Amino acid sequence: MTIAQKKWIKMIHIAKYNLKLTQEQYEAILLGTIGSHTSKDVKTWEQYETIMNIFKKLGFVFKKTESLSPVDTEKRNPDHLSSRQEYYIKGLWKLASRKKDEGSLRAMIRRIGKVDDISFLSKKDATKVIQALRDITAKAGYAPDGRE
Repeated sequence: MTIAQKKWIKMIHIAKYNLKLTQEQYEAILLGTIGSHTSKDVKTWEQYETIMNIFKKLGFVFKKTESLSPVDTEKRNPDHLSSRQEYYIKGLWKLASRKKDEGSLRAMIRRIGKVDDISFLSKKDATKVIQALRDITAKAGYAPDGRE
C-alpha cells in the first residue's frame, strides 16, 4: 500500500466520522463508487476523488492547511521537493493554468515527474515542473516572478 493510499484511507475515515455515517451508509457509498465494502480497495486518485465528492455533497468540509510548519518541513524526505518549491509550483499553477483544478496539476506532475502526487516529486523533477510552469506563465502574458 502506497503512502498516498494510506492518506486517502485516513481522509475517508475522517469524513465518515465527521458525517456520522452508519456502517451501512458508508459501505453503500463505497460499493456504489468502487465496488467494494472497504476503503482499502481505493487504488487510484480518481476513485478517491469520487468518494470525497460524494462526502462533500453530504456536507463534509475540508480543513485547508496550506502552509507547512517548521515541524512539517523536518519530516519531508530530503530528496523530495522543498516546501518552497511546492508553494511556488502551486502559485504558478493558480496564476496561469487554464484549468485551475487539482486533477489538472496532478496530470502535469504525472507527465513530467512520473509520480502521482506533488509530494513525491524529486528536487530535480520539481525544477522541471517549475520551468514548464514558468514557460506557461510567460506565454499567458504574466511575469512569473512579478517583474516586467
